[in-house]
Amino acid sequence: MFIRAPKDFWSGLMFLSFAGVALLAANGYSMGRGGRMGPAYFPTLLGCVLALLGLILVVRSFAIHGEAIGQIQLRPLVVLTACVILFGLTIQPLGLVIALTLTTFAAAFSGRETRVREAALLSCGLTLIAVTIFVFALRLPLPIWPSL
Repeated sequence: MFIRAPKDFWSGLMFLSFAGVALLAANGYSMGRGGRMGPAYFPTLLGCVLALLGLILVVRSFAIHGEAIGQIQLRPLVVLTACVILFGLTIQPLGLVIALTLTTFAAAFSGRETRVREAALLSCGLTLIAVTIFVFALRLPLPIWPSL
């Protein structure tokens, strides 16, 4: 067998590995049932959907012609990883608004074509949406502003 669509093949393997992690994480919890879901219900369901998607992509990679994988870009990987760490370090002392604003503004520059105005608008918009959803709609106990 010859892989004709390398991007689909590796994407499929990535989905299959995420599915394996989700199913492994849900292994020790009780499943429950549809009307009264247990802690394993959602990770198991998510793992099965990811496994199905991964399987479809892997099988498809042998059937159709697709793009080759280009050179791996390290800048986005390093910047986005640093932004996740930045968010984790700043959420408690600075609050959700400042931590998200800093993180999304910095993450916008993982690509070379980003402009400062675009990054600022993106940062403000995503912060507003995240605070609205997580703090006001879901009522998660996250600090909004810095604790003085």
